[in-house]
Amino acid sequence: MIIYKEISKLNKKFPLLNEEKILLGTDGSVTNILEILFEDVCKVETINQKIVNNTNYREVILKVNETPLVYAISKTPFKNIEEENLREEIKKDLLSADIPIGKIIRKHNLETRREIKYIGIAELDDRLKSLLKTKHNKLPKRTYNIIYKNKILMEITEIFAIRDKLAD
Repeated sequence: MIIYKEISKLNKKFPLLNEEKILLGTDGSVTNILEILFEDVCKVETINQKIVNNTNYREVILKVNETPLVYAISKTPFKNIEEENLREEIKKDLLSADIPIGKIIRKHNLETRREIKYIGIAELDDRLKSLLKTKHNKLPKRTYNIIYKNKILMEITEIFAIRDKLAD
């Protein structure tokens, strides 16, 4: 997948803000970009966390100043964490409910890469609209894997709700 071409194609169907293009295409920390854009600390509010088929499933909202900006689902297979012999404190943080992934990677100096698998538009149901406090029915979305030592450490899907907030 050639990221800028996918974003360009999407932009023709659903006009994107420059900030949304950056968030959709980054292979770096979304947390860091949000903190730069909104000039404050990004916090995680966990909506749901459970173990399904030996995978830690976490559903969160990333917020700055109590303003919801991103809805994210992460799936972390326990098998891949165990195979890599990660230190216990890293495993604990990766499975934690309240630490942004970008901050965990930075804190533990993990050499990872992000591999974007999908860029598109999410159709929001009433639950997501309420969680994100948005009036929009459609928002930019992406799915990517975080790769560590050539294995998928986790899969993350994000929906970006920054267009309301940038208009303020």
